[in-house]
Amino acid sequence: MGKLFTDEQIAQANQINILEYARQAGYTVEKITPKEYKIPNYGGLRINGIGSKWNSFTDKAGGGPIQFVMYMEKKSWVEAVKELLGISETQNSYLYRVPRDIEKEKEEKGEFVLPEKNSTYKHVFGYLINTRKIDKDIVVSMVKEKKLYENTHRSCVFVGYDQEGTARYASVRSTNTKGSSYRGDVANSDKAFAFNIAGSSNTIRVFEAPIDALSYATFLKHFDSENKDHMLALGCLGDVALKRYLKEQPEINQIIFCLDNDQWGREALNRWIEDYKPDYSLAYHFPKGKDWNEDLVSFFKEMEQRRDGQEFEEEAEM
Repeated sequence: MGKLFTDEQIAQANQINILEYARQAGYTVEKITPKEYKIPNYGGLRINGIGSKWNSFTDKAGGGPIQFVMYMEKKSWVEAVKELLGISETQNSYLYRVPRDIEKEKEEKGEFVLPEKNSTYKHVFGYLINTRKIDKDIVVSMVKEKKLYENTHRSCVFVGYDQEGTARYASVRSTNTKGSSYRGDVANSDKAFAFNIAGSSNTIRVFEAPIDALSYATFLKHFDSENKDHMLALGCLGDVALKRYLKEQPEINQIIFCLDNDQWGREALNRWIEDYKPDYSLAYHFPKGKDWNEDLVSFFKEMEQRRDGQEFEEEAEM
């Protein structure tokens, strides 16, 4: 049997920064000292300051990036390497003989249950509209489509559905603006059914997070653009949701990647250009700041400053 991964690929997976991966995956990462970080509620899990090693005191587990993904996401060794490299299940260009005492069978997922709804939407509305500056009508439309609601912890819940209209995925984003803030997927979510805004054109715009997709939609509306494009929030930097969406929407022939403006977003773009260019017209649009919501908040802040400045000048001329 040949190799499933080259030595270079394995080395690349082991060089992934655990801290950055954890943040991108939606885990809460807290700094303890410059040399140590932690992920709360995971058995005393600690990560060293350069993101190369981790350990869990409670479970007596630890290792590098591959073992981190195996531990946190209940993946086999092969699945963890594929996750770190961004390789889909169909990309078996290489074969690697994995020792049987390392490779474990993927644990069967439990039942997916949406978080309990709150009796109000005021915290979600306040956070998304006032703090994140997302257009009110866009937020309301997501609520009406049951793709967004507030849970009993006053957090945003973004929901993804399958073709039968059954909820299969949900991500939670805290509405806290001070102190600790939580974000992450609901247990047993299927990332293949990530949050999306349905469209009617032959183009899909791809984002990392739901708030970025909603922020981009706000920009389009503000500039009087009648957006008909499909908009998909991967919930990570894996493309399983994109592959499923494209399969279900065969009319799509153009992909515009609107990822975060950082190392991880650019590396993912480079991978996906190679993967999708044989079959699709490709383009990309990076924000000026780190992500699209950062750009949106900055945009409205600048608008307010200009308006205040203009009002000051008008008063001075009177």
